[in-house]
Amino acid sequence: MTVYEREITADGDAPAIPVDGDGAVDVPAPNETDGGVTTTTEPVEDVSAAPIAPPPFPNQFEPSPNEVQADAKRLGAVVAYQITNYGPDSSVIELAAGVTADPARADALARGAATVHHPGMWSRGTIEYAQLGGHFDDRISIMVVIHQELGGEGTADAERAETRTMDVRLMRGASGAWEFEELASAGGQPVARPADLSPLAASVVDDPRIDLPDSAIWDIYSGDTDHALLEAMLDIAERTPYSVIVLKTGHPHNVFGTGRLSNHTVGRAVDIHEVDSELVIDSHDATSSIYALSEWLVSRHDIREFGSPWRFDDAVAHNFTDEVHHDHLHVGVFPEW
Repeated sequence: MTVYEREITADGDAPAIPVDGDGAVDVPAPNETDGGVTTTTEPVEDVSAAPIAPPPFPNQFEPSPNEVQADAKRLGAVVAYQITNYGPDSSVIELAAGVTADPARADALARGAATVHHPGMWSRGTIEYAQLGGHFDDRISIMVVIHQELGGEGTADAERAETRTMDVRLMRGASGAWEFEELASAGGQPVARPADLSPLAASVVDDPRIDLPDSAIWDIYSGDTDHALLEAMLDIAERTPYSVIVLKTGHPHNVFGTGRLSNHTVGRAVDIHEVDSELVIDSHDATSSIYALSEWLVSRHDIREFGSPWRFDDAVAHNFTDEVHHDHLHVGVFPEW
């Protein structure tokens, strides 16, 4: 193969000089040049040998100015970011140690984060949103939706991507600031699409108006979502596109801080944080389209419970509002099966 190097001449205009297969430069004799101009050559870097770098690390998540518990959301997002942004030679133990100096918590985090750690691959995790899962004065649950892209060493393009909902738990430290406590859920394990997936479930998963994290899709594939909820989700999509934070996986098992089983756990509730590209946390005005959607939902007889930034008097559905539901719509249904 002939490799070309750039020739520098007195007049600055000369052709490339061929190099033979043994690497020797074939420089013409003086009487072969244009007017006997002396020539020299300058090696050109072989860019094909340069290592290929993975994509740059994404920006950290910054809560909206309207967020409730913004500091907790920021820290919960940092935890998810820390364990999903790494290089091919990274160690999950080192990543966990970067989150907490407590050996026991770091060890538990390393074990929990093994689901999203792939040795020999680079990972880039982009935080899509951080929602409250429940809180008390001393403890809080932050459900973080993170899009993780994975690629092989020496490649710049991702080979696979997953969007997970993680349940990050924080606690008040001695200083009063939030500190990492545990990773209650890393968002589950991938589930293949069943060949016998019901038409209703397929309609929800394939609907471009419903933005679902993979954790929620895997719940549907596993058969963990009640048909009544799937029907309600399709009905909502008929009115407006929306984004889901969580169905089952990634949500606290019980209503946070209680012994009561969450309707999410039994597949009868969905949390929606964004409607038609507008965050619920930024749309508390009673003139908003999200408020109108909420009025419609609480008028339905199949809605068992509805949590939102508002309280609706004389609603058909049981509805409630509190600080936890300022950033999303919680829609729970009566069981169909």
